[in-house]
Amino acid sequence: MSDFSTLEPAVDPNNRISFLLDWELTMKCNLDCSYCGTDLYDGGHNNSVPHPPVDECLKTIDFMFEYVDLYMSTKPRGIRYVILNVYGGESLHHPDIVEILKTVRERYKSYQDRWYLTVTTTTNAIVNDRILDEIIPLIDEFTVSYHTENTPKQKQQFRENLLKIKTSGRRLKCVVLMHAEADKFEDAGFMIDWLNQNQIRYLPRQLDHVMTQEEFNYSEKQVTWFENLYQSRTQIKEKFKMPEKKVVEDQIDLADTGRACCGGRQVCQDQNYRSRTFFVGNKFPDWFCSVNHFFVYVKQVTKEIFVNKDCKMNYTGSVGPIGHLSNYQKLLDDTKQQLSTDNMPVIQCKKQRCYCGLCAPKAESKTDYDKIIKKYQQKIPT
Repeated sequence: MSDFSTLEPAVDPNNRISFLLDWELTMKCNLDCSYCGTDLYDGGHNNSVPHPPVDECLKTIDFMFEYVDLYMSTKPRGIRYVILNVYGGESLHHPDIVEILKTVRERYKSYQDRWYLTVTTTTNAIVNDRILDEIIPLIDEFTVSYHTENTPKQKQQFRENLLKIKTSGRRLKCVVLMHAEADKFEDAGFMIDWLNQNQIRYLPRQLDHVMTQEEFNYSEKQVTWFENLYQSRTQIKEKFKMPEKKVVEDQIDLADTGRACCGGRQVCQDQNYRSRTFFVGNKFPDWFCSVNHFFVYVKQVTKEIFVNKDCKMNYTGSVGPIGHLSNYQKLLDDTKQQLSTDNMPVIQCKKQRCYCGLCAPKAESKTDYDKIIKKYQQKIPT
């Protein structure tokens, strides 16, 4: 159980509070990392599933923009920021990715006076020069992931592509996946050194989605490395120390202890906005969560619509979609009615752990939830 009763994102001009449109464009990937799931719902990849047809993808853009526009109409003007994250699988592996991104730009024009859009992609950056050259002008920010299981040739291509993106002037951040095997953990450290040398922003990340209980747990030395990292990035006076850690056969299950926000955002506990932290306990059973006000996850392959890609909580207290692309107008109509009448249902978490969605304002009691959500959500004007 958490030792705090509310959690909110810290105010940070360099990391604005935004609405994240997660669009899983395809399940296909050009890599096959051992820690990446291969089931349709593992949050990874599945190369047996065809790329979704381009005409269906273009219709999805219309839905996503209409849906997020409803939520933007409830936001104070200072937080009307939307991030469209196009990913997979490997989104840049989709054969029609250039046409899709061009259509995103075109269809946003009718909304540009109401909210600000950032187009980003989460990619492994293993893509040839020709495609990358076409894609760069269509993306505002690249979030690239470094995988220590890549081949030497792929690692070289990765470095070259990062330098090309940086030279283009596009915003760039590298998520370094910290593999627990000693040689791979060291390799990730070498990549961090290279990123520092080339002045590229980076975020080391623990592996949460373990395939077995032992395979990706961390040693005490590695956990100390994480502790030093979070201490250096946390704006608190006292020395940072992780909560009590779960040890399995001399290895530490860090994902069971807590985590940092996926986007590197600091968070505040118990409405103490002067004290911020990067790492926080991630168990919120029965807490009330505003994740639907800050996220939506569209799974193009199955056409399901969820509030969030990891928790997938819905409004009935269970895990499941809130709508379907084959009938998305119903979801739009229901959402508009709920927001305009101040009758939006509140998600009450039933998950064991929180991953993506950690930074969404949440509270242990409904009373506290109602109090903090007023800063982020208003009724749609009638």
